[in-house]
Amino acid sequence: MVRSRTSALLGILFLLLFCFSGVTGSTTVKEIQVHTEMTFPALFFSLSTASILLIPLAVVSMIAAIIAHLCKQRNVGFLFSLVSFLAFALFLILFAAPKVNDALYPPLSSALKESGVKKLRKRDVSLILVGYSPVAFLALAAAGLAAFLSFPQLGTEKGRRSFRRDLLPYAYIAPQLFFFTLFFITPALYGIYAAFTKWDLFNEPVFIGLQNFRTLLFDAGNTYYKQLRNGLFNTVKFVLYSVPFCIIVPLSLALALKTRCRGHRFFQALYYFPSLLSITTVTLSWRYMFNAQYGVVTKFLGSEANWFAPPHSWFVVVIVTIWWCAGSNMVIYQSALASIPQDHYEAASVDGAGPLDKFIHITIPGMIYPLTYTFVISVVAQFNIYGQPLMLTGFSNNEANAVLLMYIQENAVKKQVAGMSAAMAVILGLCIMLVSFLQMRVMRSNTPD
Repeated sequence: MVRSRTSALLGILFLLLFCFSGVTGSTTVKEIQVHTEMTFPALFFSLSTASILLIPLAVVSMIAAIIAHLCKQRNVGFLFSLVSFLAFALFLILFAAPKVNDALYPPLSSALKESGVKKLRKRDVSLILVGYSPVAFLALAAAGLAAFLSFPQLGTEKGRRSFRRDLLPYAYIAPQLFFFTLFFITPALYGIYAAFTKWDLFNEPVFIGLQNFRTLLFDAGNTYYKQLRNGLFNTVKFVLYSVPFCIIVPLSLALALKTRCRGHRFFQALYYFPSLLSITTVTLSWRYMFNAQYGVVTKFLGSEANWFAPPHSWFVVVIVTIWWCAGSNMVIYQSALASIPQDHYEAASVDGAGPLDKFIHITIPGMIYPLTYTFVISVVAQFNIYGQPLMLTGFSNNEANAVLLMYIQENAVKKQVAGMSAAMAVILGLCIMLVSFLQMRVMRSNTPD
């Protein structure tokens, strides 16, 4: 108990020392010596070397260790403390390994130019000496002590069984946790930080506070203000158009296949097949089908309408999305329908219930959790729409079908205003979180105990 609390305090000490520790770099060019210093938090956002990716792994692992120790999970706390210690130690070794450090070169080159070195080229810098502040080694020691004090009791059979029981689940999910931290949490942190900066993807981000958000939310004469409103409005419009059909269509298909008609396995595979295709393949195929000159749909209906312009364009985007997404939800609904006991339907038939009564009072309550899951997932997925309107309509027709992710990509990659794009992405993420939270609250309140 005491060791767990001490380990938790050492973990907190590691995080505090980490925030105040840093790295130093020095180099000499043409007899001019310059120095630079960077804190580890600033180094994390420099986006320079692969070894920096070990920093979020060390920090997230230590936070998990602190939580485990506070919850009296000594073995789990030891595991995450050890991972944090090893990740931070490995970072200190790997970061100092290159002769010319990519993270320290930009500030050192600026210092050399200010000192009078003209026409500086990277090959002129043959060696950058890397050092760490004493606080960095204190942080490493704190992480090591946190792991040492929580070392599991392996001297007894009971202790070994407890160790295996507590850590076996983490052995199964360790790869997922590693990649989740590296490729989800880390980019999310970079994205949130970039939203508060002025950044062109090439130079170092410049912190500007809430300026991007003020422009997006309050500067009515700004182009980005108009893009946010148009993009968010079109995104919400698409969600309202598509999500009901993303639930109704696959549910109808699952109910139809439940009848076990002849060839039902073939139709199941046929309906699921589109979800295996890439969005590019799906969109280009449907673009061909709706072509005004030689499209199959146009010829079949005998229509001369331009399907890729208002008011028909949203219809095409929704049709393509439903055709592509219905298969995944259909499989989930088939599994849910198979789990409903057949006795319930037979008892309802004896009581004189019709098909509609069975559907309302037996099928829907029996599928409430899969329906809740697919509804939330469908809303989140459709809020992230990008490929369909981009390849079907693009920014044509006065940007009538331009969604927010299209503006985010356009501004970040082509216009190189990544800070503003990141702010748009943060606003979109907050909207998705708010809608998902409200969905879960409403559905849980209506779910029977």
